[in-house]
Amino acid sequence: MQYHPVPLEATLESLPPVWTEDLIPEIKLILENAPSMVFVLDDDPTGAQTVHNASFLTEWSLDVLISERYQPEEVTFLQINTRAKTEEQAVKINADLGIVFSQLSRLLKIPISVISRSDSTLRGHFPAEVDALAKGMENSHDGIIFIPFFIQGGRYTIDDVQYVSDGSMLAPVAQTPFAKDSAFGYESSNLCDWIEEKTRGRVSSEEVISVSIDEIRIGGPDVVEEKLRQMNRSDMCIINSADMRDLDVVALAILRLQYKYGKNYLIRSSASFVRSRLGQREKPILNKEEMGYADKGGGLILVGSHVPGSTSQLESLLDLPNVYGLELEVEKVLGRDKEHTASVIERANMLLNESKDTVIYTSRNVITGSSPEEYLEIGAIIANAMTAVVAGISAKPRYVISKGGMTSSNIILNALNIKRATVPGQISPGVLVLQMGSESKYPGSKLILFPGNVGGSTAISEVILRMRK
Repeated sequence: MQYHPVPLEATLESLPPVWTEDLIPEIKLILENAPSMVFVLDDDPTGAQTVHNASFLTEWSLDVLISERYQPEEVTFLQINTRAKTEEQAVKINADLGIVFSQLSRLLKIPISVISRSDSTLRGHFPAEVDALAKGMENSHDGIIFIPFFIQGGRYTIDDVQYVSDGSMLAPVAQTPFAKDSAFGYESSNLCDWIEEKTRGRVSSEEVISVSIDEIRIGGPDVVEEKLRQMNRSDMCIINSADMRDLDVVALAILRLQYKYGKNYLIRSSASFVRSRLGQREKPILNKEEMGYADKGGGLILVGSHVPGSTSQLESLLDLPNVYGLELEVEKVLGRDKEHTASVIERANMLLNESKDTVIYTSRNVITGSSPEEYLEIGAIIANAMTAVVAGISAKPRYVISKGGMTSSNIILNALNIKRATVPGQISPGVLVLQMGSESKYPGSKLILFPGNVGGSTAISEVILRMRK
């Protein structure tokens, strides 16, 4: 079926009113009465972009995960970065983690809830990641629930269709540039059809269970609970959503089923659902004092993402007064030009020591290669070059901003040396702030992670201006 763009405001107004009852108190009560651990497997570093009081790990041995049981944070994000890896690598990571989760549950004798955090524009290794995770956990789940709604990025799921908002219109996701991704492209906007497409017919569109917005908003948690209770292990269910209150209804239904019947679903979701699952309310944007403002040093801004939105943000950023751009030229990087990288490092150190805001960005021409695997390999080479630049910088910046998932993940691991960080909140809607741990290159400093597909053209510029005197 062919879908067409629809007006955002009129479409949302045509839906039933949201569920009126505030469900956060009941969610919190269940969480208090039924202790569990919640892990989010993050396929890029930005998945904690809707929550606070979270931990962020780049290593996940059994001993490390056991220690998280005694930490004060409400949820643990594991930075597995599988969207930047091959399917084979992604499968191994998820399978190994599934085994660790099974061991952890037996040792601690508490439920382990796992959310496979994914992209709201449907890019990623699906169903391979979820299948591997389920197998590693000995297929102990009661079905797979798919929740791609992401309000902070303008992604809506209505009548089983995933939409992307530009502020006034909703475009079916298959008609956006995201669907043309060299590694994760697809043709279907209807999620039932998309699941059939991605499973290569193993799951037909008719077999996919759907929870509608009418069921959520008119029936409420009781109706959603009953529908999910009927699921079998092999079932896949998609959740329609157009408001955070919709996710609160779904989260409560899932928690009731876990509490009353021991049900444990595998969740594949974008970032918005995590907040509802934790019973967290929206936290005000972090102010300059909470960000730990310092007088000396320039801001270090890293832009690797090359989606159109990132490029427009970069252009706006480079137009700001007292912002200095350093281009990391992709052709030279792929040609292994070490002198070029060394030159960028030298100039960055000079600018930061002069307390100038410094933008290091990859050239905008996209080199895709001849296959999805070659595309990912090219991306890895470019990300490694950006990482080498950051590792080579000796000047201490006032703060660091990183734009783009693959870029950020590599920098976190191999330049900033972060093993455990905490999430105090966001600096803009959907824009994550990490407080770096004592082991990192800049202990206690803030790292701002901008997802590639979040924010208008001035989003990064606005953050830069707020962080100035």
